[in-house]
Amino acid sequence: MRFIICVLTTCALQVSFPAHGQTAGEASTDGLSVSGSLRVRYELLEGQFRPGLPPRDDAMTIQTAIAAEYRTGPWRISAELIDARAYLTDAPGAVSTSEVNALELSRASISYANGPVELTAGRFHLNLGSRRLAGRNAFRNTINSFTGIRLDWRGKADDHLVAFYALPHTRLPSARGDLIDNRVRWDRESFDLTFWGAHYTRPDLFAGVTLQANAFKLNERDGDNGPNRNRHLFTWGGRLHRAPKAGQWDMDLEGAVQSGTIRQSIAPAARRQDVRAFFAHAEFGYSFALPGKPRLSALLDMASGDDPRTPGSFGRFDTLYGPRRTDFGPTGIFGPLFRSNLLAGGLRGEIAPAERWDVMTMWRPAWLHSRRDRFGNAGPSDVQGRSGRFAGHMVELRLGHWLVEKRLRVEAGAAVLTSGRLLEEAPNATGFGDTRYAYGQMVVNF
Repeated sequence: MRFIICVLTTCALQVSFPAHGQTAGEASTDGLSVSGSLRVRYELLEGQFRPGLPPRDDAMTIQTAIAAEYRTGPWRISAELIDARAYLTDAPGAVSTSEVNALELSRASISYANGPVELTAGRFHLNLGSRRLAGRNAFRNTINSFTGIRLDWRGKADDHLVAFYALPHTRLPSARGDLIDNRVRWDRESFDLTFWGAHYTRPDLFAGVTLQANAFKLNERDGDNGPNRNRHLFTWGGRLHRAPKAGQWDMDLEGAVQSGTIRQSIAPAARRQDVRAFFAHAEFGYSFALPGKPRLSALLDMASGDDPRTPGSFGRFDTLYGPRRTDFGPTGIFGPLFRSNLLAGGLRGEIAPAERWDVMTMWRPAWLHSRRDRFGNAGPSDVQGRSGRFAGHMVELRLGHWLVEKRLRVEAGAAVLTSGRLLEEAPNATGFGDTRYAYGQMVVNF
């Protein structure tokens, strides 16, 4: 019933906002363009795997985005207001700043382009490469935003260099009561948390393969954000990518190494640890030259975890500001798989069985990289390592349909995380069995 109410509400808003104008993300010519989107989603989870939470949880999230852009000659002024709210979250559950960020000016920037160079200053989003380390969130209800400067350079070989220095936004509010009430509080940025670096893309390096390389630095200290672990992380990596094409093999190979220091806890006198972490992703796929454009791919992800037996070093990989929905299934109140302490194989299938329809299914068995580190971001752990490495199998099915092409889309999905040995035997395992999750959503672009 809750989801039906969401659908009816969204249909009513579709009448209020006729499908005209430019959709979000389209290029524009000189002049003013305004676009927006509304997404309403209902999620249901049973068999909670996170310790300390009840066995059942649900949430209704609503994200409204309105963007405006004005171009004149080499100048461009952009702004985007995002209102992310969550309802049905008053029971104990996993509601956080990932669901709620009400009435936030997520983008407000001015850009100047001169030949191959474009300089942007203000608030902006970062979509770099695969988005595994820095990207605009697509499934999560809230968006990563930054305040700073960005330089884009485009060469004659269509290569692209991005260099930036930014202050990541600390999403507010963060208190549970304020999140439940969807209280409006402007995000905070300060020099107590800085993120800077560069990302380079060289297309068609050989045989249609694109080369990408990046180097990022994250600096964090106690201050406006309160006590934290004072992360000082240097992350560098590279990627080889060949886009899917009918009748051909494609690939996506990416890896990153992370070094620096981090405090053992948020206590000011806590011992500093040397960071030695990494992640790697490999995917090989084949797109069949058949109706529906079916594609099959095999995946492997590895991300290092920490071993508490070596207190002078820290091995858990930090994914920085990278979304994870594409690789690891739905996030929201589900999201068991993280780009940290993970070893996961998998298979994925995709097909468009009819016009404006798309289907995706994915299977991912998951193990811990370090048996003494926790599973996911807040999952069970066994510091003695006696519960093994195997967390379980995650299986996902997603079905989408454009009722009005590029304007009105409905989507439904379901996922199951079977309880492997770790989720059954860890000292803080919930004992609720397999985790079952489902969602339904409608998106209106105007």
